[in-house]
Amino acid sequence: MLKKAVLLTCFFALLPFVAAYGGDGKPSWGRRLLNYIDTLSVRGIDRNYIGLPEKPWQVVVRGSVNQANFDMNSTINGDDIFGLFDGEVSCDYSIRSGLDSYVGVWGAYRGYGISYSHSLNSNSDGSLLKLGVTGGCYGLNYRHHHFVTDECEVRDRGSVMGYPIDTTSVERLISPIHFRSLIVDGYYLFNGKRFSYSAAYDQSAYQLRSAGSFMVGAMYYYSHIDYTDQENMDIIFMMDDVGEMRQWQVSVGAGYAYNYVPAKGVLISGMLMPMLTGYNRLKSYRYNSLLKQLFLKNPTMDLEALMESDEDIEMMWPDENRYKTTETSHLTLNFNARLSLTYNLGERAYLNTYGQVYNFRFSHDQNHGALTEWFVNAALGFRF
Repeated sequence: MLKKAVLLTCFFALLPFVAAYGGDGKPSWGRRLLNYIDTLSVRGIDRNYIGLPEKPWQVVVRGSVNQANFDMNSTINGDDIFGLFDGEVSCDYSIRSGLDSYVGVWGAYRGYGISYSHSLNSNSDGSLLKLGVTGGCYGLNYRHHHFVTDECEVRDRGSVMGYPIDTTSVERLISPIHFRSLIVDGYYLFNGKRFSYSAAYDQSAYQLRSAGSFMVGAMYYYSHIDYTDQENMDIIFMMDDVGEMRQWQVSVGAGYAYNYVPAKGVLISGMLMPMLTGYNRLKSYRYNSLLKQLFLKNPTMDLEALMESDEDIEMMWPDENRYKTTETSHLTLNFNARLSLTYNLGERAYLNTYGQVYNFRFSHDQNHGALTEWFVNAALGFRF
C-alpha cells in the first residue's frame, strides 16, 4: 500500500513539469488540457461567493473509518428441517465489515483526481479506489470497495412444537465471505454560480459566502457477495440455497445541498438526495447439496451409511449442480447523504472531514435485504 501511495504522490508532483511544454517550446497537449480545466473552473461563477486557490495542485493524506452492513433475510419451509419447525422459518444474516480503518493518498488538479486507500485491519484485506471529477455545476465520482470478513450475526425466528423461538448469535466462519461494491454517481447543480460542491468535498475552491443549491443526480451501483464454500453450507441452506449474489442498480434523484460559512476559512456543508431506483437486477447462484437432502430425508439416500462413514463428506454438489436465477425488482426508494467540515489553513493547506451514507435494497423470491455503507474521512491537504 505504501508503495502505491508514494508512486501516486510522485506522479502528481512531477506531472506539472512533464505537461508544461513540448519539445518546440510551445505549450504541450498536457498544458492545454490544464488550461482548459482552469477555464471550466471559473466559467459562470460569482467571485463574490466562490473563490479559486492560486495553487491548483493538491496532494492529500487521508484517513477514514468505513463500515458496510449487508443484511439478508430468507424464509424457508420449517418442514425441510427434519419437520422440527411449525410453518415457516425466518433467518436473518447481517454481514458487517467492522469499523475498518483506511489510510491513503489523494492527488488532484482543480478537482480532477485519484485516490487509493488500504485497510489497516489485517483481517479484512480491504481496499478503496476513488476517482473524482468536479466542476462548477457538475461532478462525477467513482468508488470501489472490497473487503473480506469471517464474522456474521445470525437471527433465527420460528416455532418449534408450538413454542416460538427468536435467537440471535454471532458466528465466526471458517471460510470468509468476500464482498465487493462499485458506485458511480454524478450530479448537476442548479446554482453553480454561487454554490460550490467542490469547496466542501475536494477543496479545489473556496465558498466565500453561505449559499445553497437544488441538485439532480444519477447513480450506478454494483455489488458481489460470495460465501460459496463447503464450510458455509449451513448458511447456504438457510439462505434458500443461495451462495452467491450479484446486484445491479441504476437510480436517479433530486435533492438539496447547502454551504454554511460561519467564519472566514470555515465551511460546513450538508447534502441529502432521495433516489428512485428504476433498474434493480439481482442474479442469485443456488446450490443443491447433500445437506439439503439430509434435511429432506431423501428416500433414495442411504443416510445411515452416510453418517457412519469415516470418509470426509463433500456436503455440496460440484459446480454442475449450481444454477442461477435472475430477477428484476420493482421501483425502490434509496438515499444518498453527505456532511462535511472544512478549515482552510491559509492558501497552502487545509483540514477536512466528511461523512457519507449509501443505502441500497433488493428483493428476490424468498430473499430480501439491503446494503448500508457509510464512511467518515479525515484529510490533511496541501496545495502547490
